[in-house]
Order: sequence, then C-alpha cells, then structure tokens
Amino acid sequence: MINYQIILEYLGSNYVGWQYQKNGASIQSLVEKALSKILKSKVKINGSGRTDAGVHATGQSANFYSEKKILNKFQFLNSVNFFLKDTDISIIDLKRKKKSFHARHSVKKKI
Repeated sequence: MINYQIILEYLGSNYVGWQYQKNGASIQSLVEKALSKILKSKVKINGSGRTDAGVHATGQSANFYSEKKILNKFQFLNSVNFFLKDTDISIIDLKRKKKSFHARHSVKKKI
C-alpha cells in the first residue's frame, strides 16, 4: 500500500462539514467518492481536522492509502478535480508519504 497526502481547499457554505453526516453532503464523502472513481477502488481519507458546517478551508491536509501507484501527479489532480467540478472543493497537491504519516496525527499546526 502506498500512502498519499492530498492538500485541499474548499468553500464550506453548502456542506455539513468535513465528516460524514446523515443530514447532508460532507467534504470527506465527496472527496472519497471522486478518489474512488479515479483509483477504481474504495478509498477512505483521514483529514487533518474536522470543520463544522459552513467553514471554509485552504491548505487542509488529508491522507489515503492506495494499492495503485500514481504515476502522473498532474493528470491525477486534473482527473480528481474533474469529478469535483460541480462542488466547491479542489485538490491542489498530492505527495507520496511514508506509511507512518497520518494527516491528523502528523499535523504540525492549525490556523
């Protein structure tokens, strides 16, 4: 398994927050759905922190594990963002990380 970090930005006005909730769309659910389409397998992401409903983010970190090696970062970002085009969410960066990296446990600061 390969561990990847993604950096996201989003306008949270239309969402129930980061984490899954029964009462509406979350950032986590939409990003996982887009990643799963591209990687052709179920993807679970770990966020660096949770945001409440209506909260915006720039530079939020998350990580996920994949069996698939991502060979072209820019093609991958364009593909994922294509599936997010009808949302207020963008993935702006992708980095390969050590298996021990966890977006929430490895966080250095939050603003």
